Amino acid sequence: MSSSTKTDGVEVSVVLPIFRTAEFLEELHARLTATLEGEGRSFELVMVDDGSPDGAWRILTDLAARDPRVRALRLSRNFGQHPAIAAGFEHARGQRIVLMDADLQDRPEDIPRLLAALGDEVDVVYTVKQGEEEPLLTRLTSNLYHYTFSRITGARVPRSVGTFRAFTRSFLEAIRSYPEHNVLYGPLMFHIGFGSATIEVPHVPRKGGRSAYTFRKRLSLAVSSLLAYTDLPHRFLVSFGGLILGGSALYAVALLVRYIVSRGALPQGLTLLALLVTISIGSTMMALGVLGTYVFRVYSEVLHRPRYVVARRLNVSMGTPG
Repeated sequence: MSSSTKTDGVEVSVVLPIFRTAEFLEELHARLTATLEGEGRSFELVMVDDGSPDGAWRILTDLAARDPRVRALRLSRNFGQHPAIAAGFEHARGQRIVLMDADLQDRPEDIPRLLAALGDEVDVVYTVKQGEEEPLLTRLTSNLYHYTFSRITGARVPRSVGTFRAFTRSFLEAIRSYPEHNVLYGPLMFHIGFGSATIEVPHVPRKGGRSAYTFRKRLSLAVSSLLAYTDLPHRFLVSFGGLILGGSALYAVALLVRYIVSRGALPQGLTLLALLVTISIGSTMMALGVLGTYVFRVYSEVLHRPRYVVARRLNVSMGTPG
């Protein structure tokens, strides 16, 4: 059996990207093992150290020495959350896969509810955080993004949907069949389809430290996902360019009519010229910027560089993907 489908009898794989969460790892491991042992399922914890600078690898080394179910990867540098998730997905062997954050805001005790919701008609279970108290700006921008993404892609994205989710092996294989390297797994999962369900989970405040997802990173992720899964930007530019052209034509007609009817003087001077030049240059620069973004994404895919590089492995054989 190929390495992409081999499960080795593992029922559940929990994939955890690790970055600046070293202080939570001991408690996270204890709660995960207690929960999954209570379920009576065979499981593995696929923990991916995404170049975390806070000593996470030292703790993972200790956990892997004590528990062979901890399968840890250390990437050669910080590649970002989604490449780290890709590494976890490509090393997961379970028939059921759980993706969650490692900062304990996703409760390990909720995993049985997610697994129970998977069934013949449900291949992926998403979670929505209940009672979440985030800053107003974060809530507004998050809701706006999910609404916009839903409208322009036709995918139904629940508001306040979290990273925490569970899915079947067949859904994972569908994810892995997408060849692009600059992948964003949140939008991709909704784009793929399959039968899905959504359950509410309690929102747990972060115990310490601060989230690596700043407003700037959230905005960058939103822009990247819209560029990757829609043709909205260039359609907007075509419409915007047409609007400017139409407005300019109407303005020219209005000036001509005014000149013919009232014999008034045509506008002269640098004011009108500067306005027309500014509109022209601004429209051109916007168009070139959007086209440049698409060209860069194509260029990145053509290079076909690896999404991540594994520097160290614990309880993971060299023959495993990645």
